[in-house]
Amino acid sequence: PPVILLLHEAIPQHFWCIPFSVDGNPVPSIRWLFNGTALAEGPYIHTRIVEYEHNSTVLHGCLQLNRPTHVNNGNYTLLVRNSLGFAARSVQGRFMENPFSFSPEEPIPGRCRGLAGPQPEPRPCRRQVSVAVALAVFACLFLSVMLIVLNKCGRRSKFGINR
Repeated sequence: PPVILLLHEAIPQHFWCIPFSVDGNPVPSIRWLFNGTALAEGPYIHTRIVEYEHNSTVLHGCLQLNRPTHVNNGNYTLLVRNSLGFAARSVQGRFMENPFSFSPEEPIPGRCRGLAGPQPEPRPCRRQVSVAVALAVFACLFLSVMLIVLNKCGRRSKFGINR
């Protein structure tokens, strides 16, 4: 069955790398979990086998992260499986501190002018919405009138006299 020989915290290289070494015969499949859910690998986060020893069952590699931010901080779990069994081990990944005083993934609560505090739900004020709609209608009417005036006044006369 597969065995996880080594799993270290992330180290900065050209990319950030979470190094690992696994052993198993037959060769185990490698998957990752991020905070308990399956990690979708792509061009910015992917598993790379760094070193393959000839006549050995040990695989050395790393989970590469290209420019991770505070969103990528969390618990990374390495899962290895073959037909004889499976193994799992976790490591904490810390790449950068949250630069915001709030979490950018959560909606920003709105405030209405004239109320004592923030609203219980993040929704815009009715007065602000009605003012925005009135301005949009006024702008459309103004542009329509301008196009009609330019169309009528922009015609050339039969006699070559400009107005």
